[in-house]
Amino acid sequence: MGLCSRRPTRVPLLNKRRRQLRLQWAREHRDWTMDEWKRVAWSDESRFLVHHVDGRARVRRLSGEQLLPSCTAGHTQAGGGGIMLWGTFSWAALGPVVVVEQTMKAANYLNITADQMHPYMAFVFPTGN
Repeated sequence: MGLCSRRPTRVPLLNKRRRQLRLQWAREHRDWTMDEWKRVAWSDESRFLVHHVDGRARVRRLSGEQLLPSCTAGHTQAGGGGIMLWGTFSWAALGPVVVVEQTMKAANYLNITADQMHPYMAFVFPTGN
C-alpha cells in the first residue's frame, strides 16, 4: 500500500493560551518598520548531541538480517554526550555564545541574561534605544 514506518513530525507543544499569545504578539508587530526591527535582539538556546541517541531510529529488515551493516546503528557508551549552547544576535552584530553547564531553568536563564545579554545590548545599542 506504499506505507512506510516513520517517526512523527515534532512540533512545539502549544496549548490554546500559548497559541493565542503568539498570535497576539504577531499581530501587534506585523506593521513594524525595518528600523523598529533593527532595535531588537534575539536569544535562544539549543542542545547539540554528538550522536543520535533518542532510540527512535528504525530500519526495515527481514528475519535474520539484524546484523547486516544496513540494519545496524553504532552507538557509544552513555550516549556519546552533547552540549547546550545559548546565543544572541541582532541586526547590528552577533552576540556571545555561551556553553550552558547546567540544566536551563529560569534562574540559570536569568543569570545568563544578566551576565551576557545586558553587556551585549549596551555594546550594540550604546544610546539605550
